[in-house]
Amino acid sequence: MPQNTQEYINRLINKPRMFYLDLSTPSQVSNCSHCHKKNWNEATPNLSGEIEDLKEFSSLKGLNASNNKFTNLNALLTLPNKNKIEKINFFGNKISEVDLARIFTEFPNLKYLNLDYNPLSAKNLTNLTSEQFSKLVEGMKNKKIRINSNKGTVLADLLEYSQKLIKQGKNTEHAHKLQAIIQQRSLVEPNNKGENGSQHTPLIIGGLALFGVSFLAIGYLWGKKSKEKELES
Repeated sequence: MPQNTQEYINRLINKPRMFYLDLSTPSQVSNCSHCHKKNWNEATPNLSGEIEDLKEFSSLKGLNASNNKFTNLNALLTLPNKNKIEKINFFGNKISEVDLARIFTEFPNLKYLNLDYNPLSAKNLTNLTSEQFSKLVEGMKNKKIRINSNKGTVLADLLEYSQKLIKQGKNTEHAHKLQAIIQQRSLVEPNNKGENGSQHTPLIIGGLALFGVSFLAIGYLWGKKSKEKELES
């Protein structure tokens, strides 16, 4: 039976001296009978309920909370000494939205962020500074920032934002680069790994690679415009 997350955290000793907090559930991997490739399967979490309070972890540099059912990242804001945080891994959860501008602001020395396989949407993208946007694009390019969506709209959100920047003539070099990164994603990303190094395939990107992301973005934007017209009428 899963343990309550916060109760488990409260029982940990020497929290102020911990550099790394592991709340992950081990990955479940199976072999495809046809191609013999390893496939990631959703695991049954060891923990239940949300992370509520991390204020005692004053020395923390990394957090791995992969393969659970956490729905938000709010607990990260309770961490003291946020400038020490370098790695955050919430792969395979139920997180519905992410404010990348706030994450980059609150955690200025963040080097690795894994939010793959969450039903993500991106909010407040216009709050990203030029420097933060460049950090996002370069991080996605070198796979230090992983935010492919599972039934979410984050890639469509990023595509729409990059198109707006290009129209406005702002940060066009990185906007074009972001579009290329999104459009080059394939249906299966063979080297996607979690914090523990285990391989997770396939990863669905909310659509069909180059064409799927484009259709996803078109459908997303069309639906958004339809809702705006309804509100105006």
